[in-house]
Amino acid sequence: MTTNNSGRGGRAALRVIAIEGSTVLAALIILFVVSAIFAPGFMTSENLTNVLVQSVFLIIIGIGMTFVLVAGGIDLSVGSTMGLSGALCIYSMNSGVPFVLALLIGLAAGALVGLFNSYFITVLRIADFIVTLGTLSLVRGIVELMTANSPLDSRSDAFSFLTSGTVLGIPTAVLIAVAVILIGGITLAKTPMGRSIYAVGLNPASAYLAGVRVPRVRVGVYVVSGVLAALAGILLSSRLSSAQPAAGTGYELTAIAAAAVGGTSLAGGRGSVLGTVLGALLLGVLQNSLSLLRVNAFWFQIITGLMIVAAVLLDGAIKRFVKSQPVMSPEGA
Repeated sequence: MTTNNSGRGGRAALRVIAIEGSTVLAALIILFVVSAIFAPGFMTSENLTNVLVQSVFLIIIGIGMTFVLVAGGIDLSVGSTMGLSGALCIYSMNSGVPFVLALLIGLAAGALVGLFNSYFITVLRIADFIVTLGTLSLVRGIVELMTANSPLDSRSDAFSFLTSGTVLGIPTAVLIAVAVILIGGITLAKTPMGRSIYAVGLNPASAYLAGVRVPRVRVGVYVVSGVLAALAGILLSSRLSSAQPAAGTGYELTAIAAAAVGGTSLAGGRGSVLGTVLGALLLGVLQNSLSLLRVNAFWFQIITGLMIVAAVLLDGAIKRFVKSQPVMSPEGA
């Protein structure tokens, strides 16, 4: 009697994930050492703190993107959602709304964007790429109307504390990111919801036959992505002490790159929060190093694009590797 293909593929996939995680960590360490040697001022405490805080936005939005990608979807609207939530939060506070309520309004806006996307994807069955691409443009237009194409300045000290403050010497933004990492990591790896997300990403039809409520899972991941994009946007606006009309532009591709570099399959069914965190840190250190070396910023965009292409090619190679693993008999196990 032989083991089934899913068990064989699962063991092979686990080996691949372990190898990918080790590879990304090794690449991050090498880049860190190279930056420390060649980039002037890289190892100063001020710069390292800046790298951490700047990476927070990508880590948070990347975790939301990981949920969507693992479920077999994609969300191109996260960058615009960042801009919308930051603008709504500051606009509300400037209108006299209490700080906490303004934060909830910003987060609720992200959840609504996620629900909007999921309605068209799950109910009307429109391709997620088309839906979220349209939402990207729609939401960006709303942001530009709200800001009248000029920054909205924040006058709240509590709002600024979200990124400029510290707790026990640790930047507040970093603590928020750690909380998101823990909650996201546990949810995706250790809960029934997480198992359902992986199942939907691997094979929606099989997941449905196994009793997974596929539409509900898809709604859930897009809402998670929207809320985390909103949180990242609020923190970005706090960092800038203003809501910029173009805030969040380009973050959708960088978030995909962080998740892909961290081992998340762009076709669904494989990925981890830890891998995305490592991928985001890798991109954060790379961007900071290029800036310190006075390299043209467009090179970061070029490298990011190449990383996405490389991740797609690697994903295809991994799938072929998993399928090629021999079926083991009990005697050969």
